[in-house]
Amino acid sequence: MRPIPDWLVTEPVTDVDLGVVTSGKEAQIDLVERHGADGSSCLVARKRYIPREVNQKGELAALGFQRTSTFRHDVQHREGRQFRKSRDRRAVERMTTYGKHLLQDRWTGHEYEVMTQLWQAGLSVPYPIAFGSDVLELEYVGTLDGAAPQLRAAQLDRASLDVAYEQLVDGLSVIVSAGYAHGDLSAYNLLWWDDRLWFIDFPQAVDIAANPTGLDFLHRDVTNICGWFARRGLDVDAEETFVALLGVL
Repeated sequence: MRPIPDWLVTEPVTDVDLGVVTSGKEAQIDLVERHGADGSSCLVARKRYIPREVNQKGELAALGFQRTSTFRHDVQHREGRQFRKSRDRRAVERMTTYGKHLLQDRWTGHEYEVMTQLWQAGLSVPYPIAFGSDVLELEYVGTLDGAAPQLRAAQLDRASLDVAYEQLVDGLSVIVSAGYAHGDLSAYNLLWWDDRLWFIDFPQAVDIAANPTGLDFLHRDVTNICGWFARRGLDVDAEETFVALLGVL
């Protein structure tokens, strides 16, 4: 077990909101300065989820939700995220207000669970601190002057691109070894900070074994991100990388 990071204020007294770091269609990230009783402080990224608008039942499959469990007596396995009560299942399938609220709760807790597992496995992810209703608190990557840039916006020379790609493949190996596909991997949800690649945004992470389309999600992730590196001049082979990752399952 990796120990709790020593920078974290574990007994907070006050939180000071320092403003919005970034805002997108799925979430808003606020920067919070957390103070402890002993005078210590740390920076926390508070991710506030924007209610998801899933308007078509068919979109559930794309998000990794199944209408029936793949296991006879399963209630809520890791990726199936089944709903035990028939009322809940009907609400999700019909996309009622209640059903969307159920999905929102699952996305929030799911991202925290996945990031916790991957952090323990050694992946370069912001430390997941805690989660509540529609909120996830994470390690803040950056300084008071600004957050770490997304990979797409980072100014990387050729040597740094080579390093970033090596770290990408290593990170993907950790994710796949833990049984997951990121589900939405791109240069928008990778950060570059202090010569280190950080993986972020896991609400749509897919359990490869439990989801019938798990390998398709993994293949899409690999194709998307390898394409980004290839467009910047690196000689990378998405299919070769995908096959290599299958070897760590």
